[in-house]
Amino acid sequence: MSQENVEIVRRGNAAFNSGDYVAFAERLHPDIEFGDLAHAADAPATLKGAQALLSLLSEWRESFDDFRAEIQEYIEAGDYVVCVTRWTGRGKASDAVVDISQVDVYELREGKIVRAMLAYPDKATALEAVGLRK
Repeated sequence: MSQENVEIVRRGNAAFNSGDYVAFAERLHPDIEFGDLAHAADAPATLKGAQALLSLLSEWRESFDDFRAEIQEYIEAGDYVVCVTRWTGRGKASDAVVDISQVDVYELREGKIVRAMLAYPDKATALEAVGLRK
């Protein structure tokens, strides 16, 4: 099951990076819980629901050019997929470069992403959060 979960996350990331939000949304559970440990001061730390997440991602796309998540490593962890990720983009208004490396965790059930938690500082912390140690 884990490899199937990796493929769901991989296809979802490809859809996100290409701007195909319809294909991206197909991989989300309607009641997805989304959290960002490094959220901006004016943004909520957590969101619930696919529509709320899609709205947030749309705001990110409107604020940044070439905004993408380059997943450098996928780690199978049962119902979880731990992703070593590099987020990049350039602010449309400021021209400021965004280049952040972090570890993101996705929990899947029945072929859908039910929970996402972004911005663990490293692999060890993310793996510990899903009950594994490496």
